[in-house]
Amino acid sequence: MPAIRQGKIYARERINLGSAVPLEVPFSVQIDVCSACNMKCKFCYHSDSEAIKREGVKFGMMSYGLFCKIIDDMKTEWRSQGRKIKKLRLFKAGESLLHPEICAMVQYAKESDVAECIELTTNGTLLSESMSESLIKAGLDILNISVNGISREQYRDVCQYDLDFEEFRKKIKFFYDRKQQCKLFLKYSDIGYTQEERDSFYDMFENCCDEIFVETISSTLWPDTNVEEKIANAEKGTYGQELKEKKVCPFLFTTMVINDAGIAHLCCVDWKLHYILGDLKKEKISAVWAGERLRTYQCKHLKGEKNSIKICEKCESLSANTIDDIDDYAEAILKRFGEGKI
Repeated sequence: MPAIRQGKIYARERINLGSAVPLEVPFSVQIDVCSACNMKCKFCYHSDSEAIKREGVKFGMMSYGLFCKIIDDMKTEWRSQGRKIKKLRLFKAGESLLHPEICAMVQYAKESDVAECIELTTNGTLLSESMSESLIKAGLDILNISVNGISREQYRDVCQYDLDFEEFRKKIKFFYDRKQQCKLFLKYSDIGYTQEERDSFYDMFENCCDEIFVETISSTLWPDTNVEEKIANAEKGTYGQELKEKKVCPFLFTTMVINDAGIAHLCCVDWKLHYILGDLKKEKISAVWAGERLRTYQCKHLKGEKNSIKICEKCESLSANTIDDIDDYAEAILKRFGEGKI
């Protein structure tokens, strides 16, 4: 049966954020268990070696002990009070399957029951048969595979990676045939491909996944890198939606982002780690989520002062990468903050 053609953002019914914010717990916690990657895709900051060197960015892996500490905090601070996050995402911009304990991490989080859904995104190149079986056994709920080319040649050009493409397709099919309760989503990252190339992607993969989609890549996703020069400027949002200028970023109110060292920071776009919210090696995740640092940034957006935050000034992510819009609720949310309803 052919997969559903839709962006993953449409896979679930969405909550009206304007009425729900502020949230006692984030909808999503994104943990970068491995910030290193085995590819250097044109649309990712990993491809700009000079910028990485200039900013002194170091790549690494989260220790299993630190990961368990974060999950344990979620369990004692939130789950014990009857609250779960909606999604635990074990990725950011690195390749999660490089982590030797990724399956143990999935299992620990699953058994701790802190999230309704545990999700992992990968480029799929390391998805061996044993890895697939271990992830499924561990209880993974969603596996997103970023298909970044439709041929060996395209992978060489776009990802600077030599891939046995037919073997890659077999790996995906192996996982799909054994996935049990896990959902398999495939996406093709469009940086200016032809309609023929997009159609070829669907033809190749729509019979070996649950959902499939061609996503548009925003040219402003990685500020202060040369990524913008390598991709076509998008006229549509990531999920094909019309672009609308927004004053308030919904991600600040729904998502917590944690790097491989346990540092909570403002958002995924903050690849240089300039906007730190807290250190989860020392602080409880609940304290950081309800902390003054995050609240300050949230209030700046709500007051129409987004452009006073350098990283937010030209960012398109709030418009391109989500269909949520809380602009019309800004004043009401500010009042809720003032009343202390957190």
